[in-house]
Amino acid sequence: MSILKQPNPLLHSLSRDSSFALFFTLLYAMLLAWLMGFHELWFDETEPWLLALYSNSYAELLHNKRFEGHPNLWYSLLFVITKFTTNLQALKITQAAFAVGFVYVFLRHAPFSRLFRILFCFGYYGLFEYGLISRLYAIELFTLFLVCTFYPKRFTHWYLYLLLLVLLAQTNLFGFLMAGILGLLLFSEAFKLWKQTPHWAQISHLKKGVGILFWAAGCLFSLWSMVRPNETNASLLTYFHPYYFYQSAARVWQAFVPVPNFITTFWNTSLLRISLEIPLSAVLLTFLLVVFYRTKRLLFPLFLLFAALFVFFALKYEGSLRHHAHFFLYTLAFLWLKSYYDQGSSPAQRLKPAPTWPSAALSFCLTVFAVLQVVAGAYALATDWQKPFYAGKQTTQFLKTLPSNYVFATDEGVATSNITAYLGKPVYNLPTGNLKSFYTLDPNEVNDLRPYVLLDWAMALAQQKNAPVILICRSELPYTWAFSPATFIAQFRGNTITQFAFFLYQIDPLPFPKKQMTAEYPAQQVQ
Repeated sequence: MSILKQPNPLLHSLSRDSSFALFFTLLYAMLLAWLMGFHELWFDETEPWLLALYSNSYAELLHNKRFEGHPNLWYSLLFVITKFTTNLQALKITQAAFAVGFVYVFLRHAPFSRLFRILFCFGYYGLFEYGLISRLYAIELFTLFLVCTFYPKRFTHWYLYLLLLVLLAQTNLFGFLMAGILGLLLFSEAFKLWKQTPHWAQISHLKKGVGILFWAAGCLFSLWSMVRPNETNASLLTYFHPYYFYQSAARVWQAFVPVPNFITTFWNTSLLRISLEIPLSAVLLTFLLVVFYRTKRLLFPLFLLFAALFVFFALKYEGSLRHHAHFFLYTLAFLWLKSYYDQGSSPAQRLKPAPTWPSAALSFCLTVFAVLQVVAGAYALATDWQKPFYAGKQTTQFLKTLPSNYVFATDEGVATSNITAYLGKPVYNLPTGNLKSFYTLDPNEVNDLRPYVLLDWAMALAQQKNAPVILICRSELPYTWAFSPATFIAQFRGNTITQFAFFLYQIDPLPFPKKQMTAEYPAQQVQ
């Protein structure tokens, strides 16, 4: 049985079976709601929430997020939600809503077999990476799957389809790339650069012109919102080293088969060695070339997207599995689109039947990949159920047991911002000397204090507030040798999926020892 539905009316009807989609979507929603009760948010999840919560206006939100490197859509949505509630659970509910949304659209409209659709939705990507973890990727998949669903109506519902492309561009970099490629494909078909375009309809020159302007403006706005201020003054390329090229060459296989090392810190690991994954990636690319060879209008855009991903991961940002997965997600989307070209809107537009062996091999391989993704997802979910994902929630629960007059302070602003989210109030950031509610990746704000200076500043804060200060640190401090008395009170490390630890020290408001001075090396030598 082919994993792609054939243009048979009965099978076509089954693929649109709403009862099937509703049943498994409800099952997915209940399972996701149960799993979210065990998942601890980490700082990448809570940062957009904090930006939205503590920005006093929308203009301030756009200013505060300027170093995020993402478009505005996810942040704007959370900004609206935080006007109605400050409960952190609203972040998980919002994530769950989009996860359930993309699962329903995929189950109801994707042209794949029922087995494959179920395996994908309940596998590593559908349930764990883009379901459980509250990032801006569920909203991308929801929008992308809507684009694929409306693809046959792209000419009859011209502006609606363009709106979906513009929304897709606002989700993240990968949505932006996909929206750009699909926009180019749309206009090439509208201007009849290809023969036998399924579902083609005449579009007036005015609608074409307005559509191009609307799509281009949306994509350019997305690009503008992603570019960080420091990237306009420095090289756009971060890496140029053979290591990153080797890593990037293995990402295709890792995206299709995200089986990790079976350890507690499994996240973003891979079971196979790079030396094996690189040739396996080459085999996969060759096979996709064969599958899409007869539909060149899809082959060229797909491999152009692959090239963009490779360059990005090799030269700009090494990325994690949630980023690398787009090799697989792009393939799924283009197989979805390919089904429309294989069926056609009329017998004259229907492509000649492809050789049977690529279809059979595609069906077998995708099923195997989906099964392996379920195995990886089951291990990830079981580990997340048994182990804390991130130590921020545990640390916050301990802090809430301390007297209410204690002052909390941190040694940095990134990892500890998650504690701010769980506490529900800003925390003092010693390097800046201010209350801090979210972090910014502004290189001009970097001020890493040496351990003894950090303890002295904590002592100064304790004296100013006339209350004990609890210093929350990412690493251990040599507090026994410090001039400012400090007491180690707790640590949270070694038992989490993400390899982050927190160490807590108590500094009481005592006078500074006399005749002591703590100094740092000057930032730069005086000529």
